[in-house]
Amino acid sequence: MTKRLFVSVWALTVLLTVYFVPTFAVADDGRVIISYQDNFKAFTSSDFVKRLTALPEWEPFFEVFTQTCDKAIDQELSRKNLQKRLPELVVNDLRKFLESGISTKTSIETVFQHLEAIVFKLQADDDDKIDENLQNITDLLQGRKKDLDLEFDGLLAFIIDVNPRSYLSFLKYFRENTDYQFLRNEPDEPAGDFVLKFDFEFHDRDIEFCCAGIKLNTGRYAVLFSDDDQIIPYCQAFKSGRYAGMDTTQPQKELILEETCFLFLDRQLKHTKLDSKGTEFFSKIRKINATLHDVSGVSQLEIIAAMQTEEDAHAVRDLLAGLLAFAQLSVKENSLERGLLQAVQTQTAGTDVSVTVKLDNPELWKLIAQGLQQATEKIKNR
Repeated sequence: MTKRLFVSVWALTVLLTVYFVPTFAVADDGRVIISYQDNFKAFTSSDFVKRLTALPEWEPFFEVFTQTCDKAIDQELSRKNLQKRLPELVVNDLRKFLESGISTKTSIETVFQHLEAIVFKLQADDDDKIDENLQNITDLLQGRKKDLDLEFDGLLAFIIDVNPRSYLSFLKYFRENTDYQFLRNEPDEPAGDFVLKFDFEFHDRDIEFCCAGIKLNTGRYAVLFSDDDQIIPYCQAFKSGRYAGMDTTQPQKELILEETCFLFLDRQLKHTKLDSKGTEFFSKIRKINATLHDVSGVSQLEIIAAMQTEEDAHAVRDLLAGLLAFAQLSVKENSLERGLLQAVQTQTAGTDVSVTVKLDNPELWKLIAQGLQQATEKIKNR
């Protein structure tokens, strides 16, 4: 039952992605600037999640939150609203699905049961021109345009334990060889791989992206989104390449900002004429790695910034120490916030600057409990 629900939730997600995301295209000459891996299922057994769900304030918040989401979804995805954007066949199926008794709570629980990991990589053009996404954002901020068109450049992958071929029922809403085509298809195999390319217009916008469903050597499956130049190499990378041995068993979330990210920002700010004093700081950063994981049974957030020189590292450490001291002076002496700020540790090792916060701090959990209680009351009042 839960797997059937997961397939339905996933099919709905894919369908809404196709219809509501303006552009899903990838530049083939981009370079990775941001990468993210979330060991989704394993993290549910982390010390942080155990502490969170053990709070007396958690269950009331979760109940009120999911019930409110149910009401909001029912209003936003009403037949009248859907008919403004989607074909009648799609509207009928979506409404039938939403009226089948599904709820936000059961959907969240099902996704947590079957979604093992998420892998995300963002790329940007490495040339002398302003990046199209940044240009669009700049134009919006400066009032030169009212609508925001953003392109996703890179990879989005989901590791699951359900055969993604089950999701292909949503293809009935599209015209084969017109709106989509198979770049690869193994229908004779029960868990046969497939690669799809979508290319069509919707509300005067070009929708173009590729998705793939592949079986991994571990008996799990991967659903990938990328472009037609990179989707096949990414499939191979997950089957037998760099992602084949990816460890998803540890309760961990990791975000990496590569050196190319900061060089890109530095260069793009100059192109947009937005650079000013202090922006040259970007060129001094080689890499930032933020990790939320368990160490000796305790969850901790660790941020490591690799700088170009030891002098840069010491300057950043002194800056952080000053900011923490100022923040402590800005709050009451015996407040929970001051106790939490005192738990933040900063240090340098060569060109690396690290900031560590152990998430077993009593003041932190008192603040989280207060936040959950306040959020619950605000949701109820709304």
